[in-house]
Amino acid sequence: MIIDLGHPLTQQPLIAEAVFLQAPFLRAVLWTVLIETPLFFLFGYRLPREWLAFAGINVVSNLLLNETLSELWFYDHALLVPGIVLGEMLVVLLEFALCRSVVCGSGRRLFLVLLATNSASLLCGLCFSPPAFP
Repeated sequence: MIIDLGHPLTQQPLIAEAVFLQAPFLRAVLWTVLIETPLFFLFGYRLPREWLAFAGINVVSNLLLNETLSELWFYDHALLVPGIVLGEMLVVLLEFALCRSVVCGSGRRLFLVLLATNSASLLCGLCFSPPAFP
């Protein structure tokens, strides 16, 4: 998508230059949802409102994480690994806080399921896909 930033109707740099709208980020979101949502379902969260909310929360958290990692990559490559570790921890906490309002049952169980699903998608991402940032 090419946007003419010189045209008065398209002078919205936040949207026009947003990294998260690029194909690798959207592909990362798709894979995350395809890996984590079925696992969430298999762990017993079978109500449509639970796993649909989980999928939506995953989209948001994945875009936030990948945008942050992209910024760290451009700022300093040495920050990438600590950024991934800290970012994944924050993603689990964010998803837990957001899912808690939608998902019924034990908070401890939910936290462990979120930890397992995020670990699975992180491992798949590290093993099978190129990074979403250059």
